[in-house]
Amino acid sequence: MSSDGYLTIQIRQRVLVSLIARRQLTAEQLRGLTPAAHRALRSILLESLKEAGPGG
Repeated sequence: MSSDGYLTIQIRQRVLVSLIARRQLTAEQLRGLTPAAHRALRSILLESLKEAGPGG
């Protein structure tokens, strides 16, 4: 584990979308380390909103 309390992990995109859609994980808890990771997270966040449906 790094000294700032962050872990570097891998997780399937579908699982991440599901965790965010079910509000078990929030955007504030995530940090993209590269420009590509930032773009992927943005896409995942939008997809999670669609999965959550109207009214969250």
